[in-house]
Amino acid sequence: MSVALAGDAIRLTGNCPVEDAETLLALLQENAVASIDINDCGCLHMAVVQVLLAAARPVRGAPANAFVREWLVPQMLSLTD
Repeated sequence: MSVALAGDAIRLTGNCPVEDAETLLALLQENAVASIDINDCGCLHMAVVQVLLAAARPVRGAPANAFVREWLVPQMLSLTD
């Protein structure tokens, strides 16, 4: 599975398909203070992106995927300021 709780963070690893959006949402609802670790994520389905943006949680990591790193991360960071 590419979305899992790891300590105090919800970790996204590899490519996250549409099926991961529901898992991500459930983990966010169950763990109100968990941050998002995207250091090892690859491509993200837009449904996963929408859940991440709606969650407005602290994010950590610098993924290799250029789109996620350069476009998504700044948006996520601006929501937590």
